[in-house]
Amino acid sequence: MDRLKNKVAVITGGGAGIGRATCELFAEEGATVVVAERNESNGRSVAEGIVSRGGQSMFVPCDVVSEASIQAMADATAKAYGRLDILVNNAAVFVLKGIDASVEEWREILDINVVGPALCTKHCVPIMRRGGSGAIVNLASISSVIAQPEMVTYNATKAAIANMTRCMAMDLAKDNIRVNAVGPGAVWTQIVERLTSEKGMDRKAADADAEWGGAHLLKRIADPREIAFPILFLASDEASFVTGSLLMVDGGYTAR
Repeated sequence: MDRLKNKVAVITGGGAGIGRATCELFAEEGATVVVAERNESNGRSVAEGIVSRGGQSMFVPCDVVSEASIQAMADATAKAYGRLDILVNNAAVFVLKGIDASVEEWREILDINVVGPALCTKHCVPIMRRGGSGAIVNLASISSVIAQPEMVTYNATKAAIANMTRCMAMDLAKDNIRVNAVGPGAVWTQIVERLTSEKGMDRKAADADAEWGGAHLLKRIADPREIAFPILFLASDEASFVTGSLLMVDGGYTAR
């Protein structure tokens, strides 16, 4: 219960899905959690829920498209807590398009999924340096390492995250800052629930469907908390000799 005791963690996109599950798990493990989220209602709800259960948390509005917003979030964290130990770059958008994607669609997904994590890291690392160490966990995907039909946009950004992680790990090792990524398979988040419901599937049907849960060796879709636990490991001191790694958390999808 104390794997993150006395640690301060920023989690972008912390208002829902994997981000919310990670915020809640980190708080359970003793971290002070900064819920960095552009949806104020969702972000406040997560932070207030953590506090109501005896944890330490605050909501800070953050839109990763805006460098000014990211800078303000980092400054607010430093002002409130005087330190930053962990950054989880979770915020992302799903623009699922093939080669017919418009310039506007490309810019949207690149700004959020690639430039956003880069700028969050840029502005959070100086605070980590002052503390002498840090851990960054980026959200990659099975889409980082495989091809999928009509998903050129999304897969390109997640491939970028995988290699960005390795490059950041190299550059930041001298600062005692570790950088790793997790690569989830299908996870029962709002977007997956919406995509499967559009095809007339509930959770049970989606778990059994050959293109969703059935595509994983474990024959089901993950719960967000099942991704939060590997993120916790990589963020914790238990992973003190792990950096530059992409940990696949995909129910065996990429082992097929």
